Amino acid sequence: MHSTSTNSGWDGKPGTNIMPIVDRLPFPRKHKLKQSVILVVILAALFGLWLRSCKRARMQERIIVHSVNIEEFGSNYVMLSYEVENKDSRSRNVKLLARVSDEKDGEIASKLFEITLKAGSREKRSQTLDEVTRAIKDGERPYRATLRIYPR
Repeated sequence: MHSTSTNSGWDGKPGTNIMPIVDRLPFPRKHKLKQSVILVVILAALFGLWLRSCKRARMQERIIVHSVNIEEFGSNYVMLSYEVENKDSRSRNVKLLARVSDEKDGEIASKLFEITLKAGSREKRSQTLDEVTRAIKDGERPYRATLRIYPR
């Protein structure tokens, strides 16, 4: 069945029906950035990185972790004790990374955990590392325990 009306739409035959012409704006428009805008963005990024490194350095000075000891251990756990001091005037949430290794510096256990420190406090705490990387063998002892502030 063939339509004889010219207003019925496109029927696929050239010249029989008129398609509406629509002028569209180019999307998305491409604008070149000026050199000064690019320079300002680069300087802002560098300033942000510098500010972040200064904040980390200040936190390292104000939060001190010391006296890390291995209290007890078994084949699938290690218990650490440590002292932590907050010299800042504000309470802080701090992420700490604990790592226990053997004599050959092979990792036995590690754990990332978060603690809350009150302003101007010095506390003795303990942490159990109950998920070990490898089991401690009979007659083997953990050799070294380290605890450091983990940057966000």
